[in-house]
Amino acid sequence: MSRILITGGFGYVGGRLTRRLSEEHEVWVSSRKPVSEDILRLHGDIISIDHALLLYPATFPTSIDVVIHLAALNELDCLTYPSEAIRVNVDETRIILENSIKQGVERFVYFSTAHIYGSPLQGNITEKTIPVPAHPYAITHRAAEDYVVAASMQKKIRGTVFRLSNSFGAPASRHVNRWTLLANDLCRQAVEKGRLTLKSNGCQFRDFICLSDVEEVVARMLIRHKELTQVIYNLGSGISMRVLDMADAIIKTAIPVLHKNIALDLPADCVPTKEPPLNYSIAALLSEGFHITNDVTIELERLLEFCAEQFG
Repeated sequence: MSRILITGGFGYVGGRLTRRLSEEHEVWVSSRKPVSEDILRLHGDIISIDHALLLYPATFPTSIDVVIHLAALNELDCLTYPSEAIRVNVDETRIILENSIKQGVERFVYFSTAHIYGSPLQGNITEKTIPVPAHPYAITHRAAEDYVVAASMQKKIRGTVFRLSNSFGAPASRHVNRWTLLANDLCRQAVEKGRLTLKSNGCQFRDFICLSDVEEVVARMLIRHKELTQVIYNLGSGISMRVLDMADAIIKTAIPVLHKNIALDLPADCVPTKEPPLNYSIAALLSEGFHITNDVTIELERLLEFCAEQFG
């Protein structure tokens, strides 16, 4: 059993990781706001601490083995408040990393984003692809990566950077506001409206990864993290699909889960287009012995059931 500190551990990806890892480890979760007992129970047997304590060496928790850093402004807030995005996503990452080093933390795991490679994602993308971030969300994550990579190369701490693609799945709590994510938004539409509305022709390719696969990769990494040979890993399914294909999968899954047929609405006068293919390569991750199940149907079933329970 390891003692793990998760920042952003009540958020979208973090909430799922907190719940999964608390089954096997002692998990500490930092929060900027008071957390109710109801929210705590949803995340398992954990210890909640004030996020501000992580910003000072004297109050940083001791005897932590692994820090998983997810606390960051989302893409909408980064666009609205770019200076705050730099403060939170870059400078706080640097501070928490430095305090982790001072306290003897063994491994620092940073969750970045596939969008550091640019927008739209297309072509063959590996960890050697030159990043060209174009959005404040991606720019700040790319800058924060450099601090983790530098510390790892200087052997101050073992660093791991996961460049996460389009994750989807039910959050641990309905209070997590990540319904702007495509698959999540469409599943909620299916429950609330009985139809899916796309804002484009849906021919774009994306790499969708189930949150259950994200959980398992991190859980596996904690077991064998000393064996990892790289610092940066693309974390996706390795299989691209069109937005239309995801919508179609949701419609098919909704029949047995919601017991109704769901319609699909496209913009007026839109026509199919041939979009550039996408190969978000996870070869580096697979070479380390990790496995991606990519069970889209099961993840969608759980997401639709969650939406039906919370919004139906």
